[in-house]
Amino acid sequence: MPDNTPSTPDEDAPLEAWRQGDFALDVGGFLFATPPAGDYPFDAKELTEGIVGLVVISQTCDIIRRTGGRHYVAVCPLITVDEADVAEIRKGRRPYLTDVENAGETVFADLRRIMSVHKDVLREWIRHDGFSGEEGRVRFAAALERKFGQFAFPNDFDKAIETFRKRVWQKHDKAVSPIGKVYRSLHQIRFHANPDWQAAERVITVIAVLQPKPEQEAAREEIHKELDTVLGQITWPDGYKWASPKYTLAAAEDLSGVDIIASRRGDFDYLCY
Repeated sequence: MPDNTPSTPDEDAPLEAWRQGDFALDVGGFLFATPPAGDYPFDAKELTEGIVGLVVISQTCDIIRRTGGRHYVAVCPLITVDEADVAEIRKGRRPYLTDVENAGETVFADLRRIMSVHKDVLREWIRHDGFSGEEGRVRFAAALERKFGQFAFPNDFDKAIETFRKRVWQKHDKAVSPIGKVYRSLHQIRFHANPDWQAAERVITVIAVLQPKPEQEAAREEIHKELDTVLGQITWPDGYKWASPKYTLAAAEDLSGVDIIASRRGDFDYLCY
């Protein structure tokens, strides 16, 4: 856990210095609405237990601008987790928690809870850089996108691919497993429904996006063999069927903009961790 020393020479921590992912320590608890005890629509409560600070999740451009009514920023609480859970969280397997690099080894942003803070309050806080480099900030933004922008697949589709999802989770981190090497060679798994996800009859194609070549641990033949096996075990409910072929295996540079826009990223984000 860092001490409460400003990360910039300016002790006033000017608003213009704040960026998405920056945080402040010991600035109070988290405010939320609870069912009312009286005649009001709700009661306001403050939770302080377990909260060590607040991290800004608003985009950087929205933090520094006051035009267009932009007088508030969104923040999430920083919480301490058990050391035993850190590895799982860092692999993206708990999408409601995400790493804030400079907050501490066991401190994470809790994306389940969001609070608005006036920028005049933010200006008075002692700012800490959330990350030492741009890569960390990019990953933080990606975690926000995953939490709040993830496509909601139909429930019957999710149920049908659950065995596939579990296999990827179970095998991905096994260093000596040939199947683990297959899934570590993939950067994304995407799904395309033709004509669309609301149609009465949906034809499904999987797009398996490869990692950059130096990071591929398995040969293409091995990846094809695994995907042929595991996708062949999926039983679709009424309203779904496989395209022919079932999947496309391609590097990112081989895919068109249409391929990306028309497909939806599956919740396998830990593949790129």
